[in-house]
Amino acid sequence: TVPAPISDEQRLKNLRAQAESHPELAKENAWELLKELQNESQFYRLPWLFAQGNGDAEAPNGDTEGMVMNLHGSFLMRTINSAVMLGQLLGRMGWTGKTFNRKTGTGYNRITASAYIPTKLAMPHYKLQKQGNELLGFDFHHRIDSSPVAPHLKVRAITYDEPSFKNPLILPKVRDEIVEIVPDVFLGRVVYKVKHGWDIVGYFALRYPFVR
Repeated sequence: TVPAPISDEQRLKNLRAQAESHPELAKENAWELLKELQNESQFYRLPWLFAQGNGDAEAPNGDTEGMVMNLHGSFLMRTINSAVMLGQLLGRMGWTGKTFNRKTGTGYNRITASAYIPTKLAMPHYKLQKQGNELLGFDFHHRIDSSPVAPHLKVRAITYDEPSFKNPLILPKVRDEIVEIVPDVFLGRVVYKVKHGWDIVGYFALRYPFVR
């Protein structure tokens, strides 16, 4: 007989119980769950899962592996989403994750070095640093904060509006928010400043540490 499907609530409960005795296995299984939610037909499950996350969790300290779930809400966001998803599928151009400095409350994003030319064409005046096979940039501050989006969950806020960062395009109006699903696995969402407040325009995931 085919086993009955397990609800997301039960899966999350099982993952967190597993994390207490087998943390590495729980991390792997949580990541597989988040991969499952990359499918467009499963996007409706993301808001509930995000709301169950731990916003008080300690920040990663170093490189994380990133996974784009979906970006939407505007033509620009949908275009970026398509480019990143295609790039990751092809193993070439794409976003590889975020790097956090726990002590300073700062960090930056990492993209594949093969993205240099298209990035330069889109942002000719923005300078990215090259490190190995990756490009580093789009600096941020991070801190625990209440989300501006109702119901104002506790989250780790990632903000790009520091003038000295000189972030390009729409980034100063963007705020990323992450919550812990199980230790070292995070679900994130992207919120965008609009006239009436903030809109949720996408989701992503992070796993720490990033094993190359």
